[in-house]
Amino acid sequence: MKVALLAAVVLALLVATGLWTYAQRPQVPTVRHVRVLFVLSPEEGVVLHEDLARELASGFEKWYSDNFGSKVKIELVFEDFGQLEDEFASGTLDFDVLLAGTLDLIKGYEDLFVPYNSTEKEELLGLVPNGTYHNCPIVEPGVPTPRWYAWCLYAPCLLYDPGAVIGPLPSNWDELAEFCLRLENKVIVPDTTGEPYSKGIAVSIYAYEAWALGNESLGWTRAWNNSVFIWASSGNMTREPWVSVLEVVAGRYAAVMCPDIIAYHMVIEAGYSWLAIRYLNGTFLSPCPMAIRARPGRTALAKAFLDFVLSEEGQSIVARYVMPVRPDVETRESVVSPFSPGFPVVKEFNQTFLDVASGIIRSYHACWLVKPYGLLKRAWWWVKKANETRLANENATRYYRWALGNLTRMANYLNRTYVDRVYNQTGNWTDRTIFIRKWEDDAKKAYEAAIECAMASIESAKKTASTGTGETSYMARQEAGCTTGYSARCLVLTGLPLADDSRAASHSDRARRPSLPDTRGSLW
Repeated sequence: MKVALLAAVVLALLVATGLWTYAQRPQVPTVRHVRVLFVLSPEEGVVLHEDLARELASGFEKWYSDNFGSKVKIELVFEDFGQLEDEFASGTLDFDVLLAGTLDLIKGYEDLFVPYNSTEKEELLGLVPNGTYHNCPIVEPGVPTPRWYAWCLYAPCLLYDPGAVIGPLPSNWDELAEFCLRLENKVIVPDTTGEPYSKGIAVSIYAYEAWALGNESLGWTRAWNNSVFIWASSGNMTREPWVSVLEVVAGRYAAVMCPDIIAYHMVIEAGYSWLAIRYLNGTFLSPCPMAIRARPGRTALAKAFLDFVLSEEGQSIVARYVMPVRPDVETRESVVSPFSPGFPVVKEFNQTFLDVASGIIRSYHACWLVKPYGLLKRAWWWVKKANETRLANENATRYYRWALGNLTRMANYLNRTYVDRVYNQTGNWTDRTIFIRKWEDDAKKAYEAAIECAMASIESAKKTASTGTGETSYMARQEAGCTTGYSARCLVLTGLPLADDSRAASHSDRARRPSLPDTRGSLW
């Protein structure tokens, strides 16, 4: 009995000693986790800016430890646009913070996100008054407490191989049209209906003509003609610009028009550092949004991560890879700051008009250039062939002019008056099907007519060659300054603008306009 009692006492002492020793052990701090969903890639299997995401994650972990004395771990998850859309639709969302590529991704789902006045908000609004930088929102507009903030900005650019470019580089959209004509079939253009970062290109081209040059009236025709020649003389159209960049690397093309968020990935992270990036005068900026998902007990750390990304320290990391949202951070080569004095962003614009017309302009551009791309390219080929013999006789010249007029037929439709009418007749561009079908049908007819007229021009020229008459029309003699070979100056007919249009644009602005003026024709 005594032995049993003694054993029990010894056992109790050992247990107590063990408990005391366990209590005195060094305490390992609890590590809390934040799940960050990084969605920049439009297609499955592609991860854009992984290095950027990982540097942001490690930067936040150190920043949080230094400022709050506790450890936190970022769980990075990379998804594509389609995966996020599926999760929104099914409600299977598993993240604390979303860093997305485009505003379209969160449109209609804003109520899922926590309204939050970031600790960086007031400083950010001090740096970017009203939270908008030349039409680009830095925070969710029109609300006292934003549900999303921009974490970086993006814009269209020209990514090119300097060793493959002949002649001067373009500095605006007019010059890009000349550039594409000169480097025919060597420039890749975006499919704006399928490449989500490139939706605003059609609006950018118009904005340059209408507002950067100060001529809203003449801007319509010139913008559409520029667009026709850019897409018609391109070498290919793509929904996957990151793949097209590899074709530039391989030497099959000289340049690709793409969003800079992809261009910077290819130059900085993919290692193609010899490629160069060029922005064009008349550029619109767009925001990449980040937002906090409502999850009980987890929003405090999510808010801290958002604060870090908006801070000068966080934005300094962003600025090493893409365009930042703060003007007080320095970008590294080759990233360009959108706040630099020379950045060619559109600074003056008609905001009301943009709100009304942006969707209409995008759809019109798609109906005339993207959807009938194959037919457009075929019409372009025949017009070029007719250009070579257009001086043979009066009929060859006449048919050639009709061919060119039909090729550029889209310049005759959409203008400010037409936009207002379309907007009103479609219930603010909601019931758009009738107009979409009409534009698609008109584009098909125009390009088919261009082919027919070009063939007729060539046939007429052949008859002159076979008879040896050498008949030359007055119209052809007037163009005798052009060589019979193809050139942008010969192909695009020059013409004088209306007097009101001439007065609207300054002399210096008009002097900078290249030879891509009004070209009008009729369906033949």
